[in-house]
Amino acid sequence: MKTTVLDTDYGHISRLADQAADGAYLFAEHTVAAGRATPFRSHPRDHRSFVVIAGRVRLEGAIGSRTYGRLDGWHALPGCVHRIMGVGPEPAVLIEAGSVLGETREMTEPEGATGCRCPDVSDYTVHKPWGGEVWYTHNLPGVPYALKRIRMTEGHQSSLQSHRQKLETNYVIEGEATVLTGATAPDDLSAVIDLGKLTTTVHRPRTGWTNPPGELHRVIARTDYTSIEVSTPELDDVIRWQDDAGRGNGRIDSEHAGGRS
Repeated sequence: MKTTVLDTDYGHISRLADQAADGAYLFAEHTVAAGRATPFRSHPRDHRSFVVIAGRVRLEGAIGSRTYGRLDGWHALPGCVHRIMGVGPEPAVLIEAGSVLGETREMTEPEGATGCRCPDVSDYTVHKPWGGEVWYTHNLPGVPYALKRIRMTEGHQSSLQSHRQKLETNYVIEGEATVLTGATAPDDLSAVIDLGKLTTTVHRPRTGWTNPPGELHRVIARTDYTSIEVSTPELDDVIRWQDDAGRGNGRIDSEHAGGRS
């Protein structure tokens, strides 16, 4: 993943979605200095989701304010006016993901703006043989992107998988993972995959990768590992070519038991 960094009055923005994901979704990392704030912003046509990965921030809007810490977050609904202020002694770091249907509006004050309260991200949890996922956008039905947190325990690995439609970008926030990528899935679903033909890379915090539709990929946890993933919304679009737990393709209903919302 090659990132583009833009310096700002409050810190900087790193653009995380690489060329393969251009136009599909926004994925960015913001660093907000303590005591500094972004401009007030709104997205008239777009949903945006924010998750704090370090430090603390205060979300301020036309209606009230709230403070968020690590792995907490919120959704900015279309038209909601909001800004983000760094609080605490250290710079705050947060992820922004969302749709890219229209423009972003900036203002110095929210006067005259339509007020709305930004809802918290979902805590909907999916249990996996190797760890689990929190589907942050589960409470935003119908949006053209999905945001989740993935947690994998050391020594475990995901299935060797591909997607027919889903495009996804992962960004490591904790731990280390070996990632296998670089080959196109065959048309024959009974084909045997030669893992030796895949490319192996190691990803550490603040690095990531994108898997386009049809690409074979697997994640292996070198340590306990956490990433934030943004993707197109086809979350049940999974073909499992190899799987340590013997799971089939698509959604596994038992993994969603007690997921909440």
